[in-house]
Amino acid sequence: MRTLKTGGLGGLVSSSYLGGKVLDSFRKGDAKKLAQSERHKKNAVRMLETMSELRGPIMKIGQLLSTHREVLPDSYTGLLTKLQSQAPSMPYESVRQILIDELGAPPETLFQRFDKHACAAASLGQVHQAWLHSGEKVAVKVQYPGAEGMVEGDLKNLDLGMKLVKSIGADVMRNKKFDLTPVYEEIAEHLRQETDLCREAFNAQLLYDLFADHPDIIIPKVYLELSGLRVITYEFIEGENIGAFIDRTDKLDQAEKERVAGMLTDAFWGQLAGQGVLHADPHPGNYFVTPEGKLAILDFGCIKIFSPNTVVGFIELVRAYLEHSDKGVHAALYKLEMVESLDDMDEFDDLNRIGEYFCTGLDVDDTYSFVDNNYAERGRELIHYFISRRRIPKAQKDFIFMTRVILGYFEYFSRMDLDMNFRRIALPHITRGFQGRKVAIPDFYLDND
Repeated sequence: MRTLKTGGLGGLVSSSYLGGKVLDSFRKGDAKKLAQSERHKKNAVRMLETMSELRGPIMKIGQLLSTHREVLPDSYTGLLTKLQSQAPSMPYESVRQILIDELGAPPETLFQRFDKHACAAASLGQVHQAWLHSGEKVAVKVQYPGAEGMVEGDLKNLDLGMKLVKSIGADVMRNKKFDLTPVYEEIAEHLRQETDLCREAFNAQLLYDLFADHPDIIIPKVYLELSGLRVITYEFIEGENIGAFIDRTDKLDQAEKERVAGMLTDAFWGQLAGQGVLHADPHPGNYFVTPEGKLAILDFGCIKIFSPNTVVGFIELVRAYLEHSDKGVHAALYKLEMVESLDDMDEFDDLNRIGEYFCTGLDVDDTYSFVDNNYAERGRELIHYFISRRRIPKAQKDFIFMTRVILGYFEYFSRMDLDMNFRRIALPHITRGFQGRKVAIPDFYLDND
């Protein structure tokens, strides 16, 4: 059923654009633009409806796309943002049975009070408010029945889709180097991890320990005694998700916007340089601004753990851009295995475009405006350039989720109409560099250490 619905969606969208392209050849000016806009809206609605119904990895992909204006037209990102918080929830009877199976008792026994209506529903699970017998308010995350099967089935569909895109890249764009295999492998690995709530509990505890002494970054506590294979209970965090916060941009003063941007930047570099890890799911529902003005990070199913070599190489790359050293940039790209030869200047020039984009706002000790510099349009140009020109380096798999976070942050900064000095926030972290992991990670987590 999932394969048929996913395939049906792909067929409808593809035929819509192919047919539209033919009809557009007979249209001119405003009529052509209007037809294209209507086509985008119709296909965005199709995607929203199908992804909401199927949930699982397909919906996760929609959530990812919704945060990236540099990838899709605005018609898509505007509608797909609904996937971040408006997924249909499963009935309470199913939730109750899962709690009995996992924790050995019904919610009315486990908790002083348990809200039967989900306060949030996402791609692989939903969240209910509850109160412990000691009075603390908690958030109980319950995984949907059959989540692992949904992931495996959708990954097969995604694999087929990637092979199709590869063929299109070779035949239509005449780019025989174009291969999305590293992208698929990395996405598949992390989607499988997101069905493992034991791993998620460890990830949450890891970041909790890492930021325990930070005055402005909050990681919710995990109640292990009320957690299992398909249930995880967190401390409840009050606040406003960062999307809603940003929507009030015209009512916020510059200092408040700079404070939130500073906390996001601290969170990024604190994880990467402080521990060699990164919370890699930056959609707005996972970042809350608390009533006290602090930044809370939620949902730890997607945590990327980097090898020390990758972390050191990335920090050296950023330093080289800050120092305007082409030699240093080239050496860092080679160390990261993003270029295969120190002598291939064409390859270096290509990858240098990516490095410059990701160091946006850091290379000059001055205020920087994401609005004036139009990060989304520059991103689209980069994507089109690489689709038509070259392969994806094998080492790029280490940066897929880092890229996701950086672009997510760029989106937030742009929507906040932010104009500030980013270099001064990040520079202390970059100068200090990677000092080794502050919190121990079990060996079986370190696949690439």
